[in-house]
Amino acid sequence: MEKTLRLIFFNERGLRAGWRLLIFAAILFLLSLALIPLRPILMKQAAAGTLRPGPSILGDGLTFLLVLIACWIMGRIESRPMGVYGLPLHHEPVFSRFVTGYVFWGFIPLTVCLTVLWLAHAFNFGNFLLRGPAILGWGAAWFVAFLLVGFSEEYLLRGYALYTLADGIGFWPATIVLAALFGLGHSLNPGETHIGLIATVVFAIFASMTLRVTGSLWLAVGAHAGWDWGQSFFYGVSDSGLKAQGHLLNPTFHGPVWLTGGSVGPEGSIVTLILWSVLTVIVYLVYRKPREQALVVESSTATPRPL
Repeated sequence: MEKTLRLIFFNERGLRAGWRLLIFAAILFLLSLALIPLRPILMKQAAAGTLRPGPSILGDGLTFLLVLIACWIMGRIESRPMGVYGLPLHHEPVFSRFVTGYVFWGFIPLTVCLTVLWLAHAFNFGNFLLRGPAILGWGAAWFVAFLLVGFSEEYLLRGYALYTLADGIGFWPATIVLAALFGLGHSLNPGETHIGLIATVVFAIFASMTLRVTGSLWLAVGAHAGWDWGQSFFYGVSDSGLKAQGHLLNPTFHGPVWLTGGSVGPEGSIVTLILWSVLTVIVYLVYRKPREQALVVESSTATPRPL
């Protein structure tokens, strides 16, 4: 009986991944009870169809904090440093990796997407709505808000959860499961479309790919934050069906929903779906580690030489 119970709960690496995930989920659930008083504020923002930086910073900031606490507890239980769960602070070019993700894998790809729509006569960048200090004020507020969105969403589903689920079923099966959950979560957003949900799943796979090839989530956090900041503040388009308060430009869309994204914004466009699929391949090619050269030994006394 004791042997059977041990097989159920443990393997050669210790407590099985499924049980560890259940403990993590239970800790996160208990911690999340602290957010109950904030639900009316967050629900009011969603119902109004307008993103405001204050509630976003509050909601995502506290979510990220709770996930950090849950990961810290699991790290103590498992005797592991928190850095192994995706956000290492040492032996990693944290700042440069984040900035690279923000600019080159987030903001610039969004600009490419909107430029393609502009060339297809489906999008117009519009005029400036903000002037002077207001640009810096709103821009900074939204930078903080979407930085916390990137941290909270990436660390929740591609931090401890991906690390542990991958230990149980393998990295790519775990990636698919958590990408589907990421898409399911976005299905609750107002105005979501089928293309938008598929694109969201593809982005989750892209983010997991960055983790796979770079060893951390810093690039993914940057890309997530840079894309959202560009959408909501800089270009002023809808982000998952919600328009941001205090956006810089006043754009317009023209054309079929499958091309423009409709009410969901660029994330619902077929252009974005294709773009994120291509970026997933590119990030693999850019950051993959080269294979070691094979050695050919001609005889037992020969000196190995590279092919």
